[in-house]
Amino acid sequence: MNQPGDFVDEITSGRRSVRKYRAEVPPRGAIEAMIECAAKAPSPSNSQPVRFVRIVSPPLLEALHGEMLRARRELLQRVEAEGGSKKTRNLVNACFRCSEFMFRAPVLIAAGTVPVHAGFSSRLAEAKILRTDRRGETDLDITLGLALKGFLLKGRALGLGTCILTAPLLFLSDVHKTLGLEDIRIGCFVTVGFPDDTPPFIERKSAAETYREI
Repeated sequence: MNQPGDFVDEITSGRRSVRKYRAEVPPRGAIEAMIECAAKAPSPSNSQPVRFVRIVSPPLLEALHGEMLRARRELLQRVEAEGGSKKTRNLVNACFRCSEFMFRAPVLIAAGTVPVHAGFSSRLAEAKILRTDRRGETDLDITLGLALKGFLLKGRALGLGTCILTAPLLFLSDVHKTLGLEDIRIGCFVTVGFPDDTPPFIERKSAAETYREI
């Protein structure tokens, strides 16, 4: 007999970062269900700043890919000019290879946040009690992470694979301009599709290793 919480354990422990997908495109309803689940994440003063943008335009995808290729060439040239090691060049190329698969994914989404002034820190900054908003971007990053968790787990429940990518942003310095999303602070890309492989389980740290009482 299943115990309370067993379903959550199964969903979380079975999730993998999937980088190989079948050609079949997930139904629109599944993507919307994942976004609706993500929207339930807590946020500062219920500001709900997280945004998901699905990139479907071939010219935009081509522009992103071209920008990444140019950035890789520039990074490799910089490594060469600085007398960098082969290890550094390999690192740049490995990072690029681990990012480029996103253009072959059935669904590619840019995830980020819009500016909000709802948190305690931002209000104190506006009132000139604090010189700067000490928590603003950190709170937004936490909110995005919580929303992404819901997005990924709902995808898992629907039989879809996902992968979060931040490495492409090392190559895409003008990503907001390229995508025409200057109102959104892009935090990552997310790929979605029906898995074409089953990545191996990676052992996670135990509660004893990550928790303490003081």
